[in-house]
Amino acid sequence: MVYRFLNKCGRGLWLPLCLMFLLGACALPVALPVADEEGFAEGGEATDFDRILACVEENFPAESYATNEFLPEPGAAWEPMDCDSIDPIKVGMSWILNDGAAPWYNAIELGYFADVCLEVEMVKGGPDVDQVRRLAEGEVDVAVDAAGSGTPRTIASSGQNSLVAVGTFLQHSPYVWLGIDHNTPRDQRSDRQLEPDDFAGKKIAIYLGEAFLLDFLANRHGLETGGISLSAATAVVDPLVQGEVDFTAAWIVNEPRAMEELGYMNWVAFNFGEQGWDTYADVSIVRRDMLEDNPDLVKRYLAALNQGIEYLLENPDASADIALVYAVDAELTKEQTLRRFELQEPLIRERGGLPLTHMSAHRWNSQVAAMIQYGLVDVPACAPTE
Repeated sequence: MVYRFLNKCGRGLWLPLCLMFLLGACALPVALPVADEEGFAEGGEATDFDRILACVEENFPAESYATNEFLPEPGAAWEPMDCDSIDPIKVGMSWILNDGAAPWYNAIELGYFADVCLEVEMVKGGPDVDQVRRLAEGEVDVAVDAAGSGTPRTIASSGQNSLVAVGTFLQHSPYVWLGIDHNTPRDQRSDRQLEPDDFAGKKIAIYLGEAFLLDFLANRHGLETGGISLSAATAVVDPLVQGEVDFTAAWIVNEPRAMEELGYMNWVAFNFGEQGWDTYADVSIVRRDMLEDNPDLVKRYLAALNQGIEYLLENPDASADIALVYAVDAELTKEQTLRRFELQEPLIRERGGLPLTHMSAHRWNSQVAAMIQYGLVDVPACAPTE
């Protein structure tokens, strides 16, 4: 039964974006552009996207709500501070306390937060917890946004530019469509690379509002979607294993290890982050007034978190031991935790060469433009053409 619980944990990281997608269920199909070198959609034949992107850059630029200014210099030596006092802060986590929060656990256990005079309380999230709202209302000092879209979405909906994204843990989206390679024995790894045409005529379990991803595949790759059957995804892999569906929406760091626990080493995944729909994940957000009133506190938080991420990458075994102590909301083994670390490592590093935790303004602008195009966020000045 452990794999059921793990899937629920992993799914929670996707829930905030799924809620955003609810709006997209009513959006008209539009041409989604091809991916640029950074992995997000732009250009191609989608001239309306080009217009929207230019409008976003002028009227709703990423520089107004996202910054790398407070991140530590890459390769900077770690120097503990002399503390006259300790600043307590509450960090609203994107999900329950499972192994996904390993960098924060490292920063607490290894004293990185203490070294910069911070005492961090991790406030767990969950499917009904909106940490971005909590941040806006002053209930937490930092919000960790799972989908990476909370800041522009909240600003666009409220009209108040009171939040700023200051760094990200995952620089690439973990969202995939997961399947089984039946031409490879269950006890062997599959090297099959899924292509969009592999979904033709198949049964796919997705979450409400995600049907626009079929338009994405149709517009970009010419996928014939008429014979595809959609159903509601569950928080477990049972429908896939039992053959009720051919593919299911999943989180690359979670469901695959559940499949492996059941003996299905031959799973395959179609990663949308590599196909032009690539969002930041586990983004740290703060209130603008904190940046203005206490920028040094934000710098200290980000420096310690960066140390926690570097330690995770360099010492996965020791990080797994720490995670098993702090992940109080999940039943995990060390093997499961190490497998998560292995699967998520490529998502932590930016394919375009940016340092850890850094973000690209162009990626943010392109993400918002695509969200506008699909009706996932409303910026009236940049509305898509009817």
